[in-house]
Amino acid sequence: ERQIIRLTGINAPEIEYCNGPESKLALEKLILNQNLYIKVIFRNGFRLVSYVYNQDGSVSEQMLKQGMAYYLSKDVSHPDLIQAGNKAKEAKLGIFSPKCTQETNPDNKVCVIKGNLRDPGGKDKTYHFPGCGQYNQTLVELYKGDQWFCTETQAKKAGFTKGADCFDLTISLTFSSSSFSLCSA
Repeated sequence: ERQIIRLTGINAPEIEYCNGPESKLALEKLILNQNLYIKVIFRNGFRLVSYVYNQDGSVSEQMLKQGMAYYLSKDVSHPDLIQAGNKAKEAKLGIFSPKCTQETNPDNKVCVIKGNLRDPGGKDKTYHFPGCGQYNQTLVELYKGDQWFCTETQAKKAGFTKGADCFDLTISLTFSSSSFSLCSA
């Protein structure tokens, strides 16, 4: 009988996202035609969430070291996984490379609105533009489904909502003759 196994502690990009095909290939190299040891943690619906080991050790850790996945939890009971993920991030490997993790848009300097998808179900979709409180700290992680937009209209059409730390882009100014005067030189 065929059984679906989910590696515990990590997440890899969906196939349609940045580095998705590369991550799938990396995993295949680690598990196909290999003797594997699988320790099931629990059943999640139709999947067995498990620790998986090949002859070189933890498959999750190997994926993290290559930058082909990211650590899912802040659970400190997995310091080896955290360390492996941090090293790949520092070295800008795989999903952490400028191809997949971006502070600025390398393809279009005019399109600077950062659209962030923050849950696997796609329900938490926010966008940030220059001037938003956290804009400079916000990354576009293309491997998680984040996107660049040129206009707020594009972001809204894609189902994103303005971040809570953002102001309105359109500012209306009203001047009255009693509060405003012009001086000529």
